[in-house]
Amino acid sequence: MKLQSFCTALGLTALTLSVSTFPGFSQDNSSANQPNQVTFFCQEVFDSASGEKIPATVAWIPERQAHVRFIGWKSQYFEKSGWSPQKRCQEVSKKFKNFQEAGLLNYLKTGKINNGISVICAVKSNEETCNGNNQLFQLKTGSDPELVLKQLVNIAVGTSSKEILQSTGGKTYVNVGNYLQNAPVVNVEK
Repeated sequence: MKLQSFCTALGLTALTLSVSTFPGFSQDNSSANQPNQVTFFCQEVFDSASGEKIPATVAWIPERQAHVRFIGWKSQYFEKSGWSPQKRCQEVSKKFKNFQEAGLLNYLKTGKINNGISVICAVKSNEETCNGNNQLFQLKTGSDPELVLKQLVNIAVGTSSKEILQSTGGKTYVNVGNYLQNAPVVNVEK
């Protein structure tokens, strides 16, 4: 019942996260030839809730010599405007990668841009606000951005007891470094 309520809530958002702890990946790279810095990319993963492979934003964490899953993209909400789950995964993963390489991906935060559109954004400090330059992705109209961010973290870390959600001024933000160190590792198919 809890999973059904959770899936219903995420269905209202622009993203739906996969709930499997160890999704499989199809990837040619082994740990031995992975980069020595955090790298984000889009990869298909197995989603145990649907029994299908879905596109997901994944990160390679060199300190852990492992991959962690960030976001599983299932929502069809943006397809009418040309944004399939696969396209969103590719574009958002590229944004994660670019922000990480530029040193601007210290925190994930929620905000509103352009006439009140809810977004998740990447910021260097928790005092920064979301804008068109730091937006990672848009949420479905009517979504609760704070709830989406909390659910993102809860699923990825398996409701870990380690605190990675923080708040200031009533706004929740996620320390990305803590997230990457605490999120469950995912198996990679060779």
